[in-house]
Amino acid sequence: MDLQGGLDRVGATTEWVTPGSVGVVSATDVVMIALTVVCLLATGALAVTVVQLRATTTALRRELESFRESAVPAAVDLTDSARAAARQVDRLENLIGVAASVTDTMDQATAATVRVLSSPVIKTAAIAKGTRRAARRLKSAEGS
Repeated sequence: MDLQGGLDRVGATTEWVTPGSVGVVSATDVVMIALTVVCLLATGALAVTVVQLRATTTALRRELESFRESAVPAAVDLTDSARAAARQVDRLENLIGVAASVTDTMDQATAATVRVLSSPVIKTAAIAKGTRRAARRLKSAEGS
């Protein structure tokens, strides 16, 4: 079988090789073969990376769904707890207001009691002291 030679991309001539014969391979052919191998390896690496990314994305979607399933009820519970706490704070503020009012009322009642009773108590104490003195003088006058 007789084949004709051809021109490669850089213009170097090559000989066609038939089965069982030995031919010449140009530098361009070696570079093209090397680039083809590198491209195949890069394509394989990209395919592996895509498969791993897909698996990771699927796992991430599952975890996200699981998070949503637990986060939504937790958020509702948190909202309910916050509202309950706000109600308790309001009640506590009302109790503090009532306690302050009672304290003011007691202070006013104490002041009024002191004003009302201080003069008669002082007068009663003075009368009692005067009576004791008089009783002592009478005793000492009788005994002499």
